[in-house]
Amino acid sequence: MIVAKDSCQSRGILNSPKVGNARICLRRWAAGKSGLGRCCHLLGSSRVNRHMLLKLTKHKAAKCTRGSTQKYVKSHKRWSNLRKDFVEELTQPTIMNNIKISDLMKEEGITFEIGEHLDNAEEDDDEFGYSSNVQYSNEEMLNMLNMNDFDDDEELDNMEENSGGVTLCGLSFSKLKAKMTKLTADGKVMKYVKQKGVGEVIPENGQVVVHYIGYFEDRDEPFDSTYVSGQPRTFRLSQNALLPGLEIGVRTMKKHEISVFLIHPDLAFKSMGCPPRIPPNEEVVFIVHLIDYHDDGYALTYQDLSLQEKQAFNCVKEPINHMLVTAKTYFTKMNYRQAVHQYKKAINYLEVVQLKNNSEEEEMNVLLSRAYTNLGLCYNKLNMPLKACTVLQSTPIFTAKTYYHFGKALLTIGDYDDALIKLKKGYDMEPENQLIAKTIQTANAKRVEYNEISSRMWKKCFKSNAEQKDSDFQKNIRDLCTNLIDNKKIMRLPLPEGITKKEYDIVREEAATLGLNVVTSTRNEKETIYIQKSKA
Repeated sequence: MIVAKDSCQSRGILNSPKVGNARICLRRWAAGKSGLGRCCHLLGSSRVNRHMLLKLTKHKAAKCTRGSTQKYVKSHKRWSNLRKDFVEELTQPTIMNNIKISDLMKEEGITFEIGEHLDNAEEDDDEFGYSSNVQYSNEEMLNMLNMNDFDDDEELDNMEENSGGVTLCGLSFSKLKAKMTKLTADGKVMKYVKQKGVGEVIPENGQVVVHYIGYFEDRDEPFDSTYVSGQPRTFRLSQNALLPGLEIGVRTMKKHEISVFLIHPDLAFKSMGCPPRIPPNEEVVFIVHLIDYHDDGYALTYQDLSLQEKQAFNCVKEPINHMLVTAKTYFTKMNYRQAVHQYKKAINYLEVVQLKNNSEEEEMNVLLSRAYTNLGLCYNKLNMPLKACTVLQSTPIFTAKTYYHFGKALLTIGDYDDALIKLKKGYDMEPENQLIAKTIQTANAKRVEYNEISSRMWKKCFKSNAEQKDSDFQKNIRDLCTNLIDNKKIMRLPLPEGITKKEYDIVREEAATLGLNVVTSTRNEKETIYIQKSKA
């Protein structure tokens, strides 16, 4: 018997946020020259928090141990490389008592510890950190699920000794029912939560991204599984895209939840089935992993429209409103990039619409203005003032909110005069808006500060001789650059008009020394040179 003791848990490995959903497997370890022996399947996850050492030697099975694993091996390696890595690991002095391969082959077994060498724990976590793109394989899901939870302890011990573990394939549905919860009054849909989810349950018209496996009783293989293709499936609820019983179950799930659903044939494939793959009048079990969901059921609705319908404002109006609501939800959750994606999509859909009359045009302009204004707000939040200026300039109907965010973007790029013009227009529309009033005060203060620096710089230049003039100009430019770096709310500052080629070279040299850029921008046929932070 081989028993692995894991000391990682006591050292806080499970508390590392980087461990995430890493699942690293050591498989098909060579038992000898005669060929491959039984598999060693070591599965670790912060969500599952369990190892399964199954059938490591030719005749003896390893008992399941709880904890986390410290040794990670990339799953895409060839089996031969996996075996080599495993052998090398066992021969390292970091393994307790310097265990040899020959010791592992003994009938009486051996006890060893893993997780003692934690010096490179952070490096391993960085390399195999959490990724939302890592999904379970078909086999991993079944092994992770491991239906031990549905058996009595005594029966479980006996079954483990005889078969090396209990899996869904060998378990009767009656044992599942004993531990499951009814989702319907008649018990035709039952649920068992294997891994709890987070957040709220799926909204009424939500769009879900799931992995699933479907099983019939006493079958060795699943009749349907997304893990075969390796790609999750996307469904929209309330569109008859799922079996009735499965949709009832999925509606109760939360993000990242893994649950088992037992569904009566009346809410599955009914009495007819679909022979030979789907037998008639059979209960079915689905193991479902809810990867993600979105409250944007509009997406498939819009995609289902014909080209002619997509050009009709009356057809796209409702999906566009849903997109704007979804974008606002993302913004509220400070997921600004997703909000940008939604607002841009709404704008693109609206701009291909063919309008029938002035009433539709007015209604569309209201939606476009709402989308452009909020898109500019998102770009300001993402510290992208130049993009904010571009989209806000395209707004068909300017509101006080539009002028305010336009002014903020211009203020950030150092265009104080234009910023004040936009802000004052917004204030004229909403004189009671204290936020706009405060921003106007800030813009005025920044403009005065900049004008003082500029005036001081030119006065020194005119009073000095040529050599002293260059020295004073260089000092003033350095002060200007330092002021820009210290001000977190400003991305760039304009240079005064009329600088010479020599002065321009001094500006570039000082800016480069302090990690700034010198750029030229043309607005309203006027060319302005700016000192700009690296990320604008």
